[in-house]
Amino acid sequence: MIEQLAQLLGIAALLCVVAAALFDLRSFEIPDSLSIAVVILFVGYALVTPHSVSWLSSIAAFALCLALGILLFWRGWMGGGDVKLLPAIGLWTGMGGLPQLLLGTALAGGVLAVGLLLLRALPVPAGGPEARPRVLRRSEPLPYGVAIAAGALFWAWQTRF
Repeated sequence: MIEQLAQLLGIAALLCVVAAALFDLRSFEIPDSLSIAVVILFVGYALVTPHSVSWLSSIAAFALCLALGILLFWRGWMGGGDVKLLPAIGLWTGMGGLPQLLLGTALAGGVLAVGLLLLRALPVPAGGPEARPRVLRRSEPLPYGVAIAAGALFWAWQTRF
């Protein structure tokens, strides 16, 4: 029973991360409620399975991701929603899973950037740039929440979460 509850909490967290990616793809915004939900689901998971969670490792991963996110936000390379989502996921990965999360995020971010560059380079439709979906307009930023979600899914797959 506890194992199934733990799995449900993990799946719910991943669904929140995927929802965040979809919001970012559509509107270039990630609702704070989704990052908060990922944190709350982690706390629930940690309370249900206290033997499988290292609070120190999780908080260290959270802090490191937050510091990295603030630096990237300050440089203009990451949006505010991304800065909140990444540390929330870092709670789940802890320091041990952080390399998989960051590697998956970086690889997915590269693929996303190249893919959008290619798609955005296509000829503009007859209706002008506004006829394109917002994500395909050249002036729009990269919806990095998609890459963060891919990194989280990569970590979950790697750890057989």
